[in-house]
Amino acid sequence: MSHAEPTLRDIASALAMLKPEQIASIMAKIPKPNRAYVPKVYHIDYSERIKRLAINNLYFSSASQPHMHPSFEDYAEHDEAIRQQVLSGVDL
Repeated sequence: MSHAEPTLRDIASALAMLKPEQIASIMAKIPKPNRAYVPKVYHIDYSERIKRLAINNLYFSSASQPHMHPSFEDYAEHDEAIRQQVLSGVDL
């Protein structure tokens, strides 16, 4: 009971015998995927990356330098306050 696999020539000769209406009816029976349920493969979500970059830009645009403060403790306190404000997302 061996069944030989059809070759491209066999398929081409079978298609050559069909009329265009027959080919259209065969093609109409082939199911098409519903595009509403097909996942969007080519869509990459950059929202987390954009949010992270916005937080970094906000921090580095408002952070001061140590030489701008009279003492390191004052600078560390100010820096921590800016860090907490940036992490809270108030200015985003």
